[in-house]
Amino acid sequence: MTPRVSGALLLLVLFALLATPPLATAAAIDTPPAQQTTGTPAPVAENTTFALQIQSNGDAKWTITDTYALEESDTESFRDTGEQFAEGDDKAAWLPAFREAKDEASAVTGREMEITDVDRRYEVSDRKGQLILEFTWTNFAVVTGENIVVGDAFNSTDGTWFGTLTADQRLVISPPPEYGVESAPSAVDDGKLIFEGRRTFEPGYLSVVYTGEQPTTQTPTEAPESMFSGVDSTWIGGVVLMVLLVGAVGYMFKTGYTDALPSVTTGTDDDGDDSAGTAAPVSDTAASDDVDVELLSDEERVERLLEENGGRMKQARIVSETGWSNAKVSQLLSAMDEEGRIDKLRIGRENLISFPDEDITDFDE
Repeated sequence: MTPRVSGALLLLVLFALLATPPLATAAAIDTPPAQQTTGTPAPVAENTTFALQIQSNGDAKWTITDTYALEESDTESFRDTGEQFAEGDDKAAWLPAFREAKDEASAVTGREMEITDVDRRYEVSDRKGQLILEFTWTNFAVVTGENIVVGDAFNSTDGTWFGTLTADQRLVISPPPEYGVESAPSAVDDGKLIFEGRRTFEPGYLSVVYTGEQPTTQTPTEAPESMFSGVDSTWIGGVVLMVLLVGAVGYMFKTGYTDALPSVTTGTDDDGDDSAGTAAPVSDTAASDDVDVELLSDEERVERLLEENGGRMKQARIVSETGWSNAKVSQLLSAMDEEGRIDKLRIGRENLISFPDEDITDFDE
């Protein structure tokens, strides 16, 4: 379906990219750049990827990659084209349309936006050439507390400037570092939303909410050198010896070596029974508590923590207890909430996690 790029036509790519007049509307985002020509036919990209990386401050880094199929003899010709593309001006492929889209989005949202850090480069490998455009779109998303909301920057005065994907295009939206997906219009793959063409987007469809609790700032502890400065080495040696002794005793209890020690009895009780000197049996509850958490699934570990804490906990405490990242915990809890295994309730700036139908009216943790 996509023609191979010949050596003669490769040179036309540059003229098509650099000589294209400014676009009339932002809707031209939907048209591959090599098709934006006036008169002379030019090869079209084999496929195009729009990669959108959301930043924690609300900016978005766009990477637009046009991939061309090359004959073996066309490699050097494409290198020449790539060099000229990398040195091109602001009329390079896609950039004028995105600048116009930025103006539309800024007018609709009321936020001041800029397109900065523009970079153009090319890559050539075996039978494949790529023209890559990168830039940062400031204030693309809305940051509110723990949440980052993406969506309104896709709006325009006519609805949406990103209305379609052609059959050879795809859109990939990636979350900010340490953030999980709270809500999304489609399935999430490792935190990413991937849309393959051919498809049409209705206004407001591309809307994503990310959430992530920022780590609590902790007072740094004093370095070991300063903690023990001026302390007598003999005293330190005694402390170390005591710690080793306590550790050895604890190890004996853990491994069962204390079974060989004689049991302590106190004789008979007031009823003449000898039960006062008999060791108490280990309860089934105590035995069941000795579970290797490494053998539990993530969901089972969350449920076990809830059981140990009266059926309810704050999300931040689950992060602390498990040592998992905020993003992982947020995604896991959202999935468990959808499955009905837990309830996730927003209280102020925090999430309260509980078993379904758990009474949380007197929660005061």
